[in-house]
Amino acid sequence: MSASSSSNACKLLLLGRCLRAVLLSVAIQFLLLTVFLLFVNFQLLHPLAWVTGTLRLVASWYTWFASIPLVASVVLYGVVLCQQHLSERPYYPTRYRWLVHYGPLKVLFLGAHLLVGLLTAWLYTGYLNTDYQHLRYTCYGQDCISAYHVYLLGIGLSAGCYYFVSVHMRQEISIEFPIVEQSQAEKMRELLYGSLAKALVRSLLPTLSYTALFWLFGPMICHKLSHILSVDMDERLEGFFGVATNVRLLFYGYLLTAQILSNMHLMRCFYGILLSEDLPLVVTKPRAAFAHEQDITLVAGLGVFNVYVVQCLAAHYFYKLAFRKNSAQRAEIFQLTEPGNRPANWRSLCDQCLSILGSFTDELTESMQKISVLKGAQSLPMPKITESLTASLMAEKVLLRQYNQIHGIRPIVSPTREDGVDRPADGMRHVPNWCERVSTQLELSLQRLLQRVPGIVYFFKEPEGSKTTFLLANSLPVVYLTQALALVCAASLKEDPYGVVQNDLAAIIKAINKLRNELDKLSNVIGNIRAPSSSFNVLRCAVRRSLYAICNSFCDYLGDLLPPGEELRQLQDLVCQE
Repeated sequence: MSASSSSNACKLLLLGRCLRAVLLSVAIQFLLLTVFLLFVNFQLLHPLAWVTGTLRLVASWYTWFASIPLVASVVLYGVVLCQQHLSERPYYPTRYRWLVHYGPLKVLFLGAHLLVGLLTAWLYTGYLNTDYQHLRYTCYGQDCISAYHVYLLGIGLSAGCYYFVSVHMRQEISIEFPIVEQSQAEKMRELLYGSLAKALVRSLLPTLSYTALFWLFGPMICHKLSHILSVDMDERLEGFFGVATNVRLLFYGYLLTAQILSNMHLMRCFYGILLSEDLPLVVTKPRAAFAHEQDITLVAGLGVFNVYVVQCLAAHYFYKLAFRKNSAQRAEIFQLTEPGNRPANWRSLCDQCLSILGSFTDELTESMQKISVLKGAQSLPMPKITESLTASLMAEKVLLRQYNQIHGIRPIVSPTREDGVDRPADGMRHVPNWCERVSTQLELSLQRLLQRVPGIVYFFKEPEGSKTTFLLANSLPVVYLTQALALVCAASLKEDPYGVVQNDLAAIIKAINKLRNELDKLSNVIGNIRAPSSSFNVLRCAVRRSLYAICNSFCDYLGDLLPPGEELRQLQDLVCQE
């Protein structure tokens, strides 16, 4: 199966899971409506009539027809979520390019949040008292604008906007793999109970914030609506005490906010639960012509670079496979192909993993060279060595120069003429002509002028460490691959009868150790860039743990695997320290 066909097959599998998530999201709307009606129509003295009346309302024809707009908005919300999960994640160096690519998608996603919140509030208000149900109501024999209805519709919009800003505005869509394996029913039950309980706490602050804003701007909005609809003004919520003393309205708004926040959280988690299920991958490529063409190999799954979720699922599958002791699937990694007796399974898997690790390490190294602190420390010129300088004095001068250059401190004494004028090999002094000096000064002046224009640097200049931040945020496949390779290498001592892993041990150790060294350099400046510390710590600990597992298993053979030198000494010290 080619790379494009593997990508399409994986996308088709994930698309089916997204459709199941949409169906679950639609079904949860009626469950949340039932919970809302149970709270609103609570009857302590008549519990049977309370429950049967609520169920009768949910199953009525009015509910099924009135919920069609909400169901349509939920489907739109699910389509946008599916698109974000299955789309490619390229790197955009400037904020302008990021806005050009992600701006329309973010606006569409914000519109989906607002639409779900507004239609949820509109549907739920239809089950309340007459004063809350419609935008118009009759007061003193005349049509008036209902401030209660406006308040509840506004709180639906504010709840959707609040969830988008707090969860989706700055963060990319991601899935989380559970540490403890559970069945799908257990995950759903735990998610449902936890979401409803947490939403009651999370909705308190946005409800109070919206109530304060409605107290300030609500009368103006109601006045504009009454002018547009040519009806009288509703004066029931004018003033602070008119809003603060209406306990029933505040309770309805608080309950509606909790429902909307829990609804959006459940829809997002449905995608995470269903998309985190294992893909039906195989280790050995089918040989026969009549074999199932839909069988996706582990190597093909790791090679789907344009869909981040697929690569994460393949790496997680390899990680779980490496933990299965004495399993038939893990034994397939060490098997020889027939005919030919070649380690095709291990060869293709090892090459793919080393390619991913090598490209990630190279990109990380290249991105770290753009960080000013690391770049300045690496490019510091060495002082001229004279006979009068001792070793301790030289060390002090090097440290002082590094400190001054990192923190931007200029030397008090200007450099001497011998240092300021370039001396070529022939010993003659060459001073740049006036044309070069003028052009250089004009270029520097133009750069300083453009940097002073508000917004130019912010939108069109690459932030320092942004590429490093992007790589660390998308390093989950590397986390799983390094640990899986270490587990397979450690298991090869007992389960590899043909020694197919031994020829690649040195390359694997060098690749993981190179990544560890780069992460150690980055750890000194991780606080100076806006990199996710949790992702960095997870990656660094996984790489260090993997390297230790391999070196500890082959500690007696490190001298045979690696040539004598600094790298061998580092790995031997790592085993001794742990």
